[in-house]
Amino acid sequence: MDYLKNTPKFFLGANSPLGFFSLFDNLYDPEDGWFCYILKGGPGTGKSSLMKKIATHAIGRGIETELIYCPSDPDSLDAVIMNEKKISIVDGTAPHTMDPVYPGISDKIVNLGDFWDSDSISAKRSEILNLSHKNLLFRTRAKGYLRAYRSIKNDIVNMTSCAVNRKKVRQYSRNLTKKLFKKISDVPGHEKVRFISAITPYGVIFLEDTLTSICENLYIIDDDSGIISTIILNYVRQAALSLGHNIITCYCPLDPKNKIESLIFPDSRIAFTVSNTNHPLEHLKGSSRKINSKRFLDRKVLSSHSRLLTFDRKIERELLLEVIKNLNKSKYIHDEIENMYVPTMDFEGINKLTKQLINEIMDIR
Repeated sequence: MDYLKNTPKFFLGANSPLGFFSLFDNLYDPEDGWFCYILKGGPGTGKSSLMKKIATHAIGRGIETELIYCPSDPDSLDAVIMNEKKISIVDGTAPHTMDPVYPGISDKIVNLGDFWDSDSISAKRSEILNLSHKNLLFRTRAKGYLRAYRSIKNDIVNMTSCAVNRKKVRQYSRNLTKKLFKKISDVPGHEKVRFISAITPYGVIFLEDTLTSICENLYIIDDDSGIISTIILNYVRQAALSLGHNIITCYCPLDPKNKIESLIFPDSRIAFTVSNTNHPLEHLKGSSRKINSKRFLDRKVLSSHSRLLTFDRKIERELLLEVIKNLNKSKYIHDEIENMYVPTMDFEGINKLTKQLINEIMDIR
């Protein structure tokens, strides 16, 4: 990722307790003049490589670009978003299957399956099916461990919740919002929704370069339970939107419907994020402002649960390790499947297609 260091990076999918959780409907807006190229084709057909070439070309021409990475293989791209041109390119295959909304008007399919040798793939039918079934087994196990993880996390939240001074947190949130955000419009701000972290085969990855490349003022909330940060970030989000500020809201993959992990305000170059045991951000704290969640907790109440909290946190760590192990095994098998497709591909043909797409997207005649 070095050559794209200052380019904002996000995830739009998450390995979550709900299974694969998709935010891919945030990729483009057909009603607002956007166009999306939807790539189809099996593993190993060059979808990510094609997107990386187009992204590199766009960034080299100074086009504002977002890179969307794959939580199951964070070395690969799931999508590229060119906000300035209102163009997206996406891997439209499972588990984030996409199809055109208004074919030919707002989107179109680019089928890389046209470049494989069907006879060669058919000859590997039984091996591919067997590997695919094994892959599903490991992903199902990972999902089960994530559900157990969420159950333990809920127990930690319930015990910690009793010690929270909610009135004090809300007052702090009001004061902080009043200090940082003034009314700039009678129209509510625009909100993008993303993930800035992911549970991957390599562990929990947090895309901190995105925060440092977009923002100058970073507020880090130390909060292992997530209760305090949730109250603060929900308040800041709602208030700032009502004042007309645009926001990128990043949810937590462990609770992708409810728990905010980061808030980014690109126009004012301010961001809020959470530091916890899964992604400690100690190395960023020298250039940021720290919000210590412990100031809002009654330590006497919390100490009454200390034995159970210690036990739960130990189980929590073990469960997350099992999730990562199973995702790693799944990726290993997926790589084997990719390696079976690669020799069947006409990559010379795909390179020609890539050049055509670059010319089309960049309006090169």
